[in-house]
Amino acid sequence: MNPTPSRAWRGLGRLFLFISVSFVGVMGVFINHIARRGHAKIFACFTWWHRQGPWALGVNIQVKGEMPDHASILVPNHRSYVDVALLPSPHPMVFVAKAEVRKWPMIGFGATLLRTIWVDRASTESRRNTRIEVKKRIESDLAVVIFPEGTTHIGPDILPYKMGMFKMCADGDFPMTPIAMEYRNADIAWVGNDWFIPHFIRVFGRRSIDVKVRFGPVMRDSDPVALHKRVTEWTARNLLEMRIEWDALAT
Repeated sequence: MNPTPSRAWRGLGRLFLFISVSFVGVMGVFINHIARRGHAKIFACFTWWHRQGPWALGVNIQVKGEMPDHASILVPNHRSYVDVALLPSPHPMVFVAKAEVRKWPMIGFGATLLRTIWVDRASTESRRNTRIEVKKRIESDLAVVIFPEGTTHIGPDILPYKMGMFKMCADGDFPMTPIAMEYRNADIAWVGNDWFIPHFIRVFGRRSIDVKVRFGPVMRDSDPVALHKRVTEWTARNLLEMRIEWDALAT
């Protein structure tokens, strides 16, 4: 369905705002990077972007629970390309992202400066190197964000979570924190062959975008299978609860 003219203009305006906010954030990251001010200073620019990004997009975030203030592997489900803008953290963090994102204009450049770990999921060597780099980041007292589904999914369920990181966490006794995110309008999910700009204008042309974000308890387990089960069951249960809550508002 094509958006109305007013909705299309609102979507275009938000796209311009989001690009502008992202440009300022990336420039801040770049300046701090070339000045060699360390990851904490660089991350401060990212924190600023986290505050301004949802405003530019018209997103209202309802948060339940708290993100840990220490190094942890953060494991959110994945619905949209704006999910990363909804994870403000009191603790410096980095991302694990698929290698294709590195080619995105501006975003890929800024993410690289933020020490993002790029993974080619089709490459066994790349996946192995990713686990090594994640371990280094955690040992350097940085939180690491991993979307274990590997791609966006409309839900309300989750795609199978990849086992590799669970094995690494179990072997290294690293803390893992599940995160569940569910948008009021499920069509915000970017799936299939939908083009980015038409999808963005159609979705973010709405007056507001509502999303619920829940932070789960920090989990540890020496058994990767048990850890995987605990994380996925918590996430699936909370996503279903939030979907029911959103659907109840529409009746």
